[in-house]
Amino acid sequence: MYRDLPVLCLIPARGGSKGVPGKNSKPLLGRPLIAWTVAAAQESAFVDDIVVSTDDAAIAAAAAAAGARVPFQRPADLASDEARMTDVIEHALVTLAAGSDSYGWLLLLQPTSPLRTAAHIDAAFARLGESRGRAIVSVCEAEHSPLWIGRLPADGNMASFCDAAAARSNRQQSGPYYRLNGSIYLADVSYWRAQQGFLGPETFALVMPHDVSVDIDEPLDFQLAECLLRRRLATS
Repeated sequence: MYRDLPVLCLIPARGGSKGVPGKNSKPLLGRPLIAWTVAAAQESAFVDDIVVSTDDAAIAAAAAAAGARVPFQRPADLASDEARMTDVIEHALVTLAAGSDSYGWLLLLQPTSPLRTAAHIDAAFARLGESRGRAIVSVCEAEHSPLWIGRLPADGNMASFCDAAAARSNRQQSGPYYRLNGSIYLADVSYWRAQQGFLGPETFALVMPHDVSVDIDEPLDFQLAECLLRRRLATS
């Protein structure tokens, strides 16, 4: 509970991953990838219900074995590469409401962020209180300045790639930039519906360090997450 309202932790986990086939149920240090996120939610001081939205039987079985609820199957049209997360969330909220489950807060945790812990989740709620906002989104410092990024034409000519002065500046001169790290999305349900997403005028950032901000999208990310988790377990 938070501010006397129930907190839904929704974990979206479709089965059609292309970068790492079957990644959401793929073992990471002996546990299915999704189980790391379920465990973090279970250990949070605020989460009341943990629900997984999936179209995949193996993911559903792994999530249920880890202790999450899988009360519905995600429709195929919401499990494609083109499906919008907004529609996936709305489907979950409406389906749960039909079964008389209603919530004041939505916590979206992607299973591709296995290094996020209950302490980070609880820090998001603390940030919500101190900011007096209605939503929190996690970020980390960007590895490279966006001033060094541009588009290339077919012939690779760099005449208009980026601002030349910006390209000559060092990182210290340009100051820090931040990027979404995909780890934690938290919002008042009514605010999320009004914004049709987590970003808006009453959304504040939770800054997380790089070593917990791995977002698994390709095999190298999986290997990095495994390495960092081994280091964490060795020092705990």
